Amino acid sequence: MTNRHHNFGRVVTVAFFLAVLACNVAVRAVAQTPSSISKKELRTLLATAKTPADQERLAVYYRDKAQHLSAKAQEFSAQADSMARLPLVFESKQGIGCQCAFHYRYFSQLYAQEARDAEALAAQHHQLAQDYQSKVVQE
Repeated sequence: MTNRHHNFGRVVTVAFFLAVLACNVAVRAVAQTPSSISKKELRTLLATAKTPADQERLAVYYRDKAQHLSAKAQEFSAQADSMARLPLVFESKQGIGCQCAFHYRYFSQLYAQEARDAEALAAQHHQLAQDYQSKVVQE
């Protein structure tokens, strides 16, 4: 084997480990979520929220969740752009190159949609808090 081929093998190996490391970091980032309210508290609040304070607490939770998801969407979008600029060095048995940029872009869009949904829920709970507050003032 020539020295040139041996160096190419090293480059491919290093690139593979860097890709695995990047995926590992992305998975860890996904696993970290803001939890100002536990899941049990969230379920209880959703079922029993009758006061403006309860609705505002839910609104804050969903607003925080939306911000966190938006940040993740931006991170994944940046990673997708970065991966798209790299040459396709990994090929499968079918001869298809790594679709890493596609995966990062997909999750970026998914997190962006979840952020919009969470923001809509935050707005809904904020409106419910205002409605409850106006009922309390009228009585």
